[in-house]
Formats: sequence, C-alpha cells, structure tokens
Amino acid sequence: MLVRGQLEDLEGWSFPVHVSLGGVARGRSIADQAERMVGWLKTVAGEFAIPDLYVVDRDDWDAVASFPVYGMPHEAPDRIVVGQEPAEFWDVLLDSIDAFLSRPDRAELVRVYGDPVTLSSFTDLLVSHEIGHYLHPVGEEADPTSFWLREMLANLALQGYVSDIEPDLEETLLTVVQICWRSTGSSWPFTELTDMGRATDGDSANYVWFEFGLQVLTKRLWTNAGFTALRCLIDLLHGPAPTHDEAIAAVEALDPSVAADLRRWPRFAGGTTSAATVTGLAAVVDPCAQPRRQPCSRRLRPQEGLNACPTVSTAAPASSRNS
Repeated sequence: MLVRGQLEDLEGWSFPVHVSLGGVARGRSIADQAERMVGWLKTVAGEFAIPDLYVVDRDDWDAVASFPVYGMPHEAPDRIVVGQEPAEFWDVLLDSIDAFLSRPDRAELVRVYGDPVTLSSFTDLLVSHEIGHYLHPVGEEADPTSFWLREMLANLALQGYVSDIEPDLEETLLTVVQICWRSTGSSWPFTELTDMGRATDGDSANYVWFEFGLQVLTKRLWTNAGFTALRCLIDLLHGPAPTHDEAIAAVEALDPSVAADLRRWPRFAGGTTSAATVTGLAAVVDPCAQPRRQPCSRRLRPQEGLNACPTVSTAAPASSRNS
C-alpha cells in the first residue's frame, strides 16, 4: 500500500483530497468539480457524502486504484480515484473510430476539443459520474442488469448536474459521446447491454463505448423526465435486483423512446429526439416541463424518493429472467 507521506493532502472541501506530488492544481480543480456535484446531489437525495478523493499520477496509480488501466476514473466504498495526467485509452477510443468519422463530425471534434483533439475537458467532468455511483450501494457485486442500470444512474446524475449547474459544458460532455456512438464501425468484442461488465478488460475502449451509448440515452431521459427519472433509478437499485425486462419496463414508464432503444441496443442512433417529442413526453412525467425546458426548480425531497418509479407491469416470462 502507498505510504500516506508519498501523497499530498489537501483541505478545503467536505471530503479528504489526496494528490501525487506536483499535482496540487489538478487536484484542486477536480475537488472543486466534485464539491459542486455533491452540493447538487444533496438537493436530490438529502444527506449525501462521498469518501476520499485521490488524484494521482502513473507512479502512484497501482497503489491506490482498483482498476488496472491508468486514468480510468472509478469509485470504491472508501475512495474515488482519478488520473492526474491524460490517459492513453481515450486516444485508443478515438483511433478505433477514426476510419468511420464523417468530415463534419471530424471538424466538430476539432472545434470542441482542439487540434489535435484532446479530451481533457471532457474527462474532467467524469468525477461527477463516479460521485453519482454513491446514489446506489457501492462495493456489492452486480448482476448483468444491475451493472448497466448502475451506470445509467451515474450517467443520469452527470447529465442532470451539467444541465442544471454547468449548462455551458453540455457541448463538452456530449459532442464526443454522440459522435463516437453514431460513428463506430469497429467490431467490438462485446456489444450486448448485459455484457457491459465483461467489457472492462483490455484497453477499456469497448467499455467506454457502452458508457457513451448509455449517455446518449440518459441525455434524452433527463430532458424528458428530469428528477423523476433520477429518483426512480435510485429506488430501483435499492430494491430487489430487477430482471432485464423489469428494468426496461421501469424506464418505459418514464420515457417509452429510451426503453425502445434499450431493447434494440446497440441499434439506435446518437443525438437527441426532436423538440416536439421531447415536449410531449416531458409533459407526461415532468412536473416542471415547459415548451423549452428550463432547469427544474422543484427538487424532489428525500421522502419523495420512496416509490418514485411509476407503477408498471414488470412481469416477465421465466425464460427472460436473468439467471
């Protein structure tokens, strides 16, 4: 294990922060982002706290991280771990889709992320995804359905935070997500949604592809269902483990279009639905829906989280249930 003296401890946040030597500026930036996310989630979940945040370089990674690939943000019951330096697997992901990019999409990546394309502004947001995982039990082994459902919840929390608190960063969050999803022509080893947990091996590009697909859907789910969807997924992950069909049925009660795309995964397009579809669906499930949706001023109180999911029929044939 890493000797604490090899890291520098920073103060000033509601959680302890530890950084590799020479990484104070990066550590403070990530900690500020994390503190804003924690503050926002308190408006949704009531009492909410996170464990220690580690922002470490390659030399310290193996001593504090539980994920082997350097720079892949991840959470554990006692820590959140983020890379201090750019990670190579983002370049691997971009290289894997390069041959399939259209000229307009290539130009859009350069416009948003610079030339050459550098995803550091995008990856800086991912600590908020990791914090979103503390909305469900952390450290417990997940079955294939609970695995992707947990990731969907964390992505929904990230999307909600950006939309509500830092809307100027939505382009940074979604541009690479949507372009990679609709451009990919690579033959990934794993593509079925219930195989997402198996895609963490190797260089992680396959796993990130899954995350991007879920982020495309959670952008739409947040636009259409907002905090209602967030509370619903929280409730779903604190009850008995749902089957694949039951999980999608719960999403369907919030947004039928997202559920339809989950069923046809991965054969759905990137981007968002039309404005007319968004407005029509939001009016059904979002008490704060407007013709042009503004951040929802009505925060669901903690007690409103109980039974937040709309009542749906989740019965499924025995043959379709996860083993």
